[in-house]
Amino acid sequence: MNIVKKVLLTVQGYDLIRQGETVIVGVSGGADSVALLHLLSEINEQQEQGWKLVVAHLNHGIRGAEADGDETFVRDLAGELGLTFISRKVDVRQVREKEKLTIESAGRKERYRFLNECAEKIGAQKVALAHTADDQAETILHRIIRGAGLRGLKGISPIRKISKDQGIFIVRPLIEAERFEIEQFLSERGFSFRVDSSNNDLALTRNRLRHKLIPMIEQEFNPRFKASLVKLGQTAGSSYLLLREIAREIYENIKMLGREGEVCLSVEEFVKTPAALQTLIIDRAIRKVHGSLPQLNFEHYLEVLSLCADQGFSKVVTLPKGLLAKRESYVLKISRPVAKAPPVKFLAQKIKVPGKTTIEGLNIRVEAEIMSRSNIALQDYIKKKDFTEEIVDLDRVRLPLKVRLKKRGDTFSPLGLNGVCKLKRFFISQKVPREVRDQVPIVVDDGGIVWVVGYRIGNEYRVTDDTKSVLLLKIERV
Repeated sequence: MNIVKKVLLTVQGYDLIRQGETVIVGVSGGADSVALLHLLSEINEQQEQGWKLVVAHLNHGIRGAEADGDETFVRDLAGELGLTFISRKVDVRQVREKEKLTIESAGRKERYRFLNECAEKIGAQKVALAHTADDQAETILHRIIRGAGLRGLKGISPIRKISKDQGIFIVRPLIEAERFEIEQFLSERGFSFRVDSSNNDLALTRNRLRHKLIPMIEQEFNPRFKASLVKLGQTAGSSYLLLREIAREIYENIKMLGREGEVCLSVEEFVKTPAALQTLIIDRAIRKVHGSLPQLNFEHYLEVLSLCADQGFSKVVTLPKGLLAKRESYVLKISRPVAKAPPVKFLAQKIKVPGKTTIEGLNIRVEAEIMSRSNIALQDYIKKKDFTEEIVDLDRVRLPLKVRLKKRGDTFSPLGLNGVCKLKRFFISQKVPREVRDQVPIVVDDGGIVWVVGYRIGNEYRVTDDTKSVLLLKIERV
């Protein structure tokens, strides 16, 4: 099969580009991207697709005159094909130093930023990149070396959204074409291209894989090693998509009501889930909180899973991008960093017992319900409740109950801890962000703190075997 037919089938098979769409084509000037541009132009003309192709080139400012020559070459190529040309010059070294990235990561970040802005500016639906089957193999091998899981092994996706909130997609029409096919196509057609000298720099990991490790394995172990890696990626990708869908269904069944910027999961149900699905559930929770999935390594997942294996209160794991995973009793919480909010001007408000009370200053509603102790299966209740509700011994409560915020010098005898501690010290032990502490509702009676909402009740108010009547307190946003 010739490469034109192969690329056409890839475009059709993955529904990469639809008729009449505007497509940004990322062209560096190298063999792969030049071939991509010629192939898309040819398919567009032969198949009468009506695509509007726009050529985009980012000058990384690393290779001086050589990089400027690349830009001139791509500009001239776009002109020969009668296509619009967009370019930008950046100092990738400066980006690397400022953002503490590798030179490869900084370059990649700037490329995607540039291409995204180009697509937004001209209203393009797709951004076409020249990743090949060889790139796929190298990516999968690199991820294996780094210890990737199933998600990493699936490799480069033929199509994906450029960002969560936009309808722009990155597409890779050459993802099933091998490099030798591309070189053969360029040679047969007499198409010239630029050679990037940095592609031979063995200080770069990908170049060492490409020029040293893969050739050695092909020579000594498997001449079709790259094809084997691609096949592994396809198998892993199919398995990953199936498991991700199963994990999504489980996630929906075990999630609990959480605050804004927080996902809560039932630990009891989570630990029953097969290990192969647990990391995918964690991924989904993080995406819900953060909007995307930051770079997590195997140790991050192990730390979160260890929270669910351990017993007790107040265990916290810090994840990339400032995200937090926290175990509170029977709840696993994934939350994002909390921005400092302006101070809330609120004194105190009585709540009806029994009844419902709207606390206007805090935008919450408190429901108080009196129940017989005999109607409560305590251990089952504790496992199923979330942070928005608690039960206390009604006979130990000194009515009236009020809701207020913390005061200087507040003390508290938290359930499960011996003795009295300052509320400030309790918040610190629970890893409650400083900017959140002034906003936590506190239920008090004439004797002290009954419930620090979302965290703990006072020890003296706990329900015991001697309890006759139970006061059920529930909080909801309004």
